[in-house]
Amino acid sequence: MLIVALLLAGACATTRPAPKPVPVSPKPPATPAPTARPTPTPVPTPPAPPRPVPLPPSDVSPPLVRVLLSRSAGPVAFPQPGRPYRVTWEEGAAWLWGPLQVGPSAEVLWQVGAWRDEGTAAAAVAQLRDGLGGKAAVEQTVDDAGLRRVRVRWTNGSPADAGARLAALGFADAFIVPGAGRVRLNDAAGQSIEARRILLEPNGSWPTAVGRKRYRGRFRLRASAGRVLVINELNLEAYLRGVVPGEMGPLAFPQLDALKAQAVAARTYAVAHLGDHADEGYDLCATPACQVYGGTGIEHRLTDRAVQETAGLIAVFDGKPIDAMYTSTCGGHTEDAASLFPDRAAPYLKGVACAWERPLELEGDGRPAGWMSRTEFAADVARQALGLANDPPPAALVAAVAKRCAGRARLGKRNDLEDFAARLLEAAGLDRVGVLVGDRASAVQRTLDLADLYGVDLAPAPAQGWQRAWAEAAALAVLRIQGIVSRDRGEAVPRPDGVGIFPRRAESSQPLPSPLPLYERWNDEVRRVVHAEILPGTTLERWRDGEEVLALVVRRSGGGGEADRRSAWRSWIRELSWRQLAARLGIPDLARIEVTQRSASGRVVGFTAEDASGRRKTWTGFDVRGALGLPETLFTFHRIRKPDGTIVVRFLGRGWGHGVGLCQNGAYGLARAGMTFERILATYYPGTALISWSGERAAASGG
Repeated sequence: MLIVALLLAGACATTRPAPKPVPVSPKPPATPAPTARPTPTPVPTPPAPPRPVPLPPSDVSPPLVRVLLSRSAGPVAFPQPGRPYRVTWEEGAAWLWGPLQVGPSAEVLWQVGAWRDEGTAAAAVAQLRDGLGGKAAVEQTVDDAGLRRVRVRWTNGSPADAGARLAALGFADAFIVPGAGRVRLNDAAGQSIEARRILLEPNGSWPTAVGRKRYRGRFRLRASAGRVLVINELNLEAYLRGVVPGEMGPLAFPQLDALKAQAVAARTYAVAHLGDHADEGYDLCATPACQVYGGTGIEHRLTDRAVQETAGLIAVFDGKPIDAMYTSTCGGHTEDAASLFPDRAAPYLKGVACAWERPLELEGDGRPAGWMSRTEFAADVARQALGLANDPPPAALVAAVAKRCAGRARLGKRNDLEDFAARLLEAAGLDRVGVLVGDRASAVQRTLDLADLYGVDLAPAPAQGWQRAWAEAAALAVLRIQGIVSRDRGEAVPRPDGVGIFPRRAESSQPLPSPLPLYERWNDEVRRVVHAEILPGTTLERWRDGEEVLALVVRRSGGGGEADRRSAWRSWIRELSWRQLAARLGIPDLARIEVTQRSASGRVVGFTAEDASGRRKTWTGFDVRGALGLPETLFTFHRIRKPDGTIVVRFLGRGWGHGVGLCQNGAYGLARAGMTFERILATYYPGTALISWSGERAAASGG
């Protein structure tokens, strides 16, 4: 530890005054121990004070935010060994060396009197200080009514004869009152400090470990009701670097404009809630109850960029920072705050559709067709890829595949599926597949096994006889295995030149030709269409031969084109037995449940349960979700009787969270569809504007 301190001594100095030494109580001389006992381990001598190395200005410059990391009744560790910390408290300052341990310390106060007269209270304070010297601290507090209370806090614990000592000084009516407690701070050199409030400033530019996480900035330690509050104080922008990836992970939401929208929302939320917990010395907590804050361990270059490129921007309504609520997945439509949180109702927290406002037009090539199975659709694509007319003979299929794959085309038995499969594998150069799928007597089975191995769709062959559609689908399967025909999926997005597709795992959108072979799919059925109107974010399936689009399939599904459709929480199912539901609702003889009110977006904002005697219990707003333990309030339910007679309530729902404000999965979908962060924010917070906020003044800004 001493070596680390000496290495730090080469850094630049500051103009801070030299810290006061920590008082160490004298110890009586030790009695020589018998030789049979081990020699006590000596307390290490504290290293010499290091030359101060300030924290990075970007971490501690204004505007500052104070974040509650923990409220602990047990010890909290600052585990970095040998790291110096400048410690300041009410009565002095000192250097301590890590690892540090912070914990609560009990406090006993003696109240000696309470006076309205300032002079009388001042005289009592002077008399006590003269009589007790350094053995106790004398404090005076003034309440709202002007009453001045004088109290004594013993510096080394209350002595057994504390009452007698105070009585001897003329304060016979003194009595014990509960104190707020104190913070005890111990370091590796055996030094200990006790105080109600402590400022802990790490020496050096690297993040500070608190428990298993690391944080920027400095720390304030406060005693509160027998617990220690550990508060991280740091620059607002540095704080956001540990918030944005916690709320929208950049690996799950790799779209810069979505992350920018989240950065502005998180910054605005922080600014709007500064001082909310001033009575305990912090602004925000580090949990989802405020905003998730994970420190430096979750920082990422993409979210850092989102924070940096929106630095200082906040959303305002009528010139004031908004209450920027946000939710994970809104199920296609956000909710009015007034329906769930009446005390947070605001004009900008109104329910809106979670979708791009402008539909997209796709034009087909003018050849509609009726509904077909997956196999029939694959046959249709195969004929386009091979340039064949409808119902080609087996020999033509084999010859066309051989031409594309540079294989051998040999004529076989006419309209024999097994013989066709053998010739098809040979034409595609896949006839020696035994090493991959094992030796199979059946060429049809080898074809199916090979398709399964490469993840290519191919339905089982008919049990007997020739089936043209399966043969053509098998031809498409071998073309896909050989990489001649490809299939990918993505979302529909607007582009300046028309409509585009944003493929999964791609970084940008790609244009689509117009017109093109256009299809729509509903579950397993597909049909060819001449026109389709869709919303951005709708899933598209694209089949290509090189750059030529053989087919574009619009995947229709319930709910339309919501921007948050990619979320895993787009829909969910929960089941509770009647007994479990009764226990959760606190009604042992539960007889009936009922939705009594829904909001405009369809969320349940009124829910009633009734017992066997007809007594009713009602929940409203967001309390409905808590009572039922569901992910969202956008749900319906029905009762099911199991074969064993058990009654189960099945809840069918959509979304995750409360549904108010910015929808994180929706913002991601809108960003993928080409919407900028300014428009995303304007969509979810209608009527708001963006301004630049510095902590002291606000300047008009674009957006």
